Amino acid sequence: MSITSPQARVFSVVGDDIRARVERELSSFDVEAVDSVDAVERRLAEDSADCVVIDTDSPATVTAISETGVPVVVLVSPDADLSPGDALDAGAEDVVPVVESNLFDRLGARVASVVSWHDGRDEATARITEELKERAMDEAPVGITISDGSLPDHPLVYANDAFESMTGYTVEEALGRNCRYLQGNKTNQERVAELRRAIDAEESASVELLNYRRGGSTFWNRVDIAPLPGPDGSVTHYVGFQTDITERVRAEQAAERYAARVEEERARLQNLVDHIEGLLEDVTSALVRAETRAELETTVCEKIAASPSFEGAWIGDVDLSPKEIVPNEWAGAATATLSELRIDRDDDTDPTALAATTGEVQSGTASDGRLHADVSLPFTNVIAVPLVHRDTMYGVLSVYATESVDEYVQAVFGTLGRAVGAAIDAFESRRTLMSNEVLELELEITDSTQPLATLATSWGCRLEYEGSVPHDDGTVSLFVSTTPPIAGGDIDTDETSESRAEGIVRVSQLPRGDGAGLFEIVLAFNSLLHLVADASGRISDLEVDSDGTHLTVVVPDRALGRSLLDDLKAVAQGVELRAVRDRAVPPQTQREFAASVGAELTDRQRTALQLAYLGGFFEWPHGVKGDELAEAMGVSRPTYHQHLRAAERKLVTRFFESEVP
Repeated sequence: MSITSPQARVFSVVGDDIRARVERELSSFDVEAVDSVDAVERRLAEDSADCVVIDTDSPATVTAISETGVPVVVLVSPDADLSPGDALDAGAEDVVPVVESNLFDRLGARVASVVSWHDGRDEATARITEELKERAMDEAPVGITISDGSLPDHPLVYANDAFESMTGYTVEEALGRNCRYLQGNKTNQERVAELRRAIDAEESASVELLNYRRGGSTFWNRVDIAPLPGPDGSVTHYVGFQTDITERVRAEQAAERYAARVEEERARLQNLVDHIEGLLEDVTSALVRAETRAELETTVCEKIAASPSFEGAWIGDVDLSPKEIVPNEWAGAATATLSELRIDRDDDTDPTALAATTGEVQSGTASDGRLHADVSLPFTNVIAVPLVHRDTMYGVLSVYATESVDEYVQAVFGTLGRAVGAAIDAFESRRTLMSNEVLELELEITDSTQPLATLATSWGCRLEYEGSVPHDDGTVSLFVSTTPPIAGGDIDTDETSESRAEGIVRVSQLPRGDGAGLFEIVLAFNSLLHLVADASGRISDLEVDSDGTHLTVVVPDRALGRSLLDDLKAVAQGVELRAVRDRAVPPQTQREFAASVGAELTDRQRTALQLAYLGGFFEWPHGVKGDELAEAMGVSRPTYHQHLRAAERKLVTRFFESEVP
């Protein structure tokens, strides 16, 4: 039996968009529509009300009304700025979401619950005896709640500390409301209905629900409810046990997803294994066991060559786009003939070259064994498989088959190629992280239209790298010597500057004590030197003549090497990678020490220091005078020496303070 009158008086302050719905849900109450919050406060001063239902985003408004002593029910839309927690903090007795579900459809029951709790709180709580609490506690050491079945909407009248910790709602906030406030948009309403049916039948029930904490985060809740009969045997209360099973449910979901993926992969692999006699299974296990890239590639070739369907296999490296593809690792009968095989990367008739170019599996047949240009091999069918991971191609696997292959077999080898590519990528990534090696690239650029090549042709000499200095304005000063040496009067640098190729900002003759030609060439943005810097590389050698540019660059890893190669090909013609070498890096390099010092030098200080060094200023007797260096920098002699002394001071300070020998 309810302890509140169904004709409780309610002041309603809601917008026109939900007014009709609110009035329909509160049709059993004496509802008075009020236009504004101020009007509510005036009405409360003139007359009494049992509850105020308000649609607002303002916590201050909720607080102002609740301080009058009348319970407040706040309506909150999904996109409202006011959260349920904020509304409760402001003094609301209950918060009802404005959604298309029973959460809003039971607004009347929730208002009745608030009114009855406000009026009969003492009476309701008095019925919670110590004996009742002890009986509930005996059921489970988890979140425990008790709802009063004699009150409208079965509000909670007891909640333990575990419930508060699990949901984020304080005991005070939890009591007086049906615990459906733990539900949200993703809560399964069918499972909620199971609980409702059990309550109607006065039976126990257990369900698992996705519930929402006070702060809005979700958790999986196993809810167990049981009816509690009173002294006369009739059910007066329900005890509920809440257990946070989030970790278990997520683990089960992850296990199910994993099992589905495993089953899918198993079925796919089974088909592949059935078609090519277990080849993919053998190779996959080899990928797991291999400890080095060479071992991996050798094992793959051996596994394939051991299959009755194939006569031999080899892997050629195409990383960093070499001009030729050559076998690195091979296995199988009569594969000794592969040791001299060279495949032109640009040959669009060769399956191996095409696989490297297109990134797709290719196949070919030749009864005379000429599967690769004019080379005759003791094989008649070939499958060329790119070894790709993401956007990086590490090589091509060439397989010689006993019979011509169909599209299905090509698809099988495409899967194998991706698996091998991923394994190679893992080896390369691990090697990059764990080794002290860097990559040295030797490049040849035959583009005679490049600015430096144009300059070398104009001067009739070879330019040789002496150093470089980046500037804050994005330009780079490249210092070069000339072979044969060019004296200051042999060329007109002003005329050269005026007729220079695009990309050269300025050319200046620099003083040098040994009489050799030394020049500063200032390069505009996007020069070859800029591209090297963008790849975190450094130039170790640079020679430029009328035939082109010979460039040796050190980069941290292959990924940056590939990026540099692509960038160079985008701005210059005739870019050819002549050699790739792995170089060991000492634990503490002089370059690192120099970089730490260089970071402290200003642009002018570094230029002054490098001009003095290259010009022989630090030799005795001086190879060049301070006046000449100052003129080269375009500053006065005192200003030049000021920059030089500042640079020397920083260099000496860093030398003596650093632990680097």
